[in-house]
Amino acid sequence: MNNKLIGKKCSKCGFQMLNPSFSCPSCGSSDLVEYSFGGKGQIYTYTVVMIGFGHLASRAPYVLAIVELEEGLKILTIIEDIDKDKVSIGNIVTFKKMEEGTGPIFSAEKT
Repeated sequence: MNNKLIGKKCSKCGFQMLNPSFSCPSCGSSDLVEYSFGGKGQIYTYTVVMIGFGHLASRAPYVLAIVELEEGLKILTIIEDIDKDKVSIGNIVTFKKMEEGTGPIFSAEKT
């Protein structure tokens, strides 16, 4: 299990991305380098999925969120270890793991 949030950064314009890519979606440069994100962020927006589908059906209900990382990148993720009735925009979250077939999983910081 990989506990580092690894993405890419464009050497030409500095654009950061999490998804695999061969060229920068901002400037088109193919000069991309591996970039390790800090793994901390806050919930930018979210929804509680009550009825999942596919491989996520058994996980429901779960929190699906857009997290804004400290570096400014916004990513779609599942938040674990959070009370679904108390989740709110601005909650601090930390990268937990990269889950095969699902993507990044974050967990709520204990308050």
